[in-house]
Amino acid sequence: MQKKYFTHALAIAVCSSSLFSSCSDEYSNGNSGGSVTETDKYVIAAKTGDATYLITAESLDEGSVTSIGSGTETIGGSYWVFYGTDYLFSLKYNNGEAGTGASYILSQSTGKPVEYNSYTFNRITTYGIWGNNVITASTNDGNKETDGEHYAKYIQFNYLNATNGKTTTGTQIAEDFLGNGEFVSFAGFVEANNKLYTSVIPMGMSHYGVNTYPDKITDTDLVAKSDGGTGSGSYTAGQIPSTQYPDKAFIAIYNGSSFDETPTIVETDKIGFTCGRNRSQYYQTIWAADNGDLYVFSPGYGRTATSSSDLKKVTGTLPSGVMRIKAGETTFDSSYYYNLEELGSKKPMFRCWHITQDYFLLQMYTDGVAGMMTGKNAVVTELAIFKAEEGKLTTVSSGMPQQSSITSLGAPFCTNGVAYIPVVTNDGSSPALYKIDPTTATATATKGVSIVADEVAAVGMLSPKSF
Repeated sequence: MQKKYFTHALAIAVCSSSLFSSCSDEYSNGNSGGSVTETDKYVIAAKTGDATYLITAESLDEGSVTSIGSGTETIGGSYWVFYGTDYLFSLKYNNGEAGTGASYILSQSTGKPVEYNSYTFNRITTYGIWGNNVITASTNDGNKETDGEHYAKYIQFNYLNATNGKTTTGTQIAEDFLGNGEFVSFAGFVEANNKLYTSVIPMGMSHYGVNTYPDKITDTDLVAKSDGGTGSGSYTAGQIPSTQYPDKAFIAIYNGSSFDETPTIVETDKIGFTCGRNRSQYYQTIWAADNGDLYVFSPGYGRTATSSSDLKKVTGTLPSGVMRIKAGETTFDSSYYYNLEELGSKKPMFRCWHITQDYFLLQMYTDGVAGMMTGKNAVVTELAIFKAEEGKLTTVSSGMPQQSSITSLGAPFCTNGVAYIPVVTNDGSSPALYKIDPTTATATATKGVSIVADEVAAVGMLSPKSF
């Protein structure tokens, strides 16, 4: 077994808690939903009790598979990413301690997943794929720039070369990244048109920012007068804990092969910041269609920033919406905008993924805007298909379990133009994958393979490799 060790730095937890999965065939590709070649295998990461296993399946459309007595036990993972059909990366977040992880391949000799590389890292934010590299980015206090008392925050990067196992690191100052005095985090990476796109999330002004860019404080009442908040939302007096610009979206476009370059920043005030959110986690909501057009979705979370007696915040007003950056362009398409809350069942979105062509799978707030405002108690069991060029939103109205019985929806695996989404229910049945064909008029779901396990963490495909 080859072993490689590398370090990832943290900041605010960004991206998915279960699976990074672009539903394009580029990184989650397969031969067909119903069958694979004699050597390729569908691979499912499933958790039973405290253990996580990698199990293989010949079909995602029918039957049942189990981890009991047949799976490859793993270290578990908070985050999973398939690098094409070559590797499956598992990254385990250890509650603030140093993280652990491993990559897995499908053994050519046994036809089963086996550990290939192992590694350690600090804490994870957002991650994706850029050329030959699995990339990570995180925002943290640095040790370079200082205002005399506080260090500036930096975005820290890791590049894990998937072909030779080498890793390199880099940093860029996160303060005033957008020219508005705020520090930022990234949420999601999309490689398209020989460029890399990432959503830039303004996070407010740190102590360093308040002291260094006082002219960029829009209202001094926004500066916290006392300590407050809990967990990742905690703050101390003297900083601005949330963004002053909830009704703006920013996309950074990189043209080269590393974050050392200065990106092109594209912004709009037609939608709010572009990421899904659950507690301290931020989910990718920017995806490229097959023709390279980038679709930028905003849930409209600026509305959830409400002032209290001891802290004033800027509250957004914009609804859940979507805009577009056409392939090769470096501005938002001014002719393209849809208010998602005026379409379908008229609810805001929570997360989204690209399936095929210009079809996207959207996970919606079941109880609408009122449900979104409840934060961690929100119900997000409704699915919809968005046909981007037509601006048509179709609720997945049949074939799924009763919404009241769904306890969680996983990130989908997409192949041959359809999406397979893991569904866990409380009705006593095993978790199962549900297949959704976005091109059908009613967006009907069909139950596929059942997985004898407690949870399904990841689904994808691996081709056999020797090592």
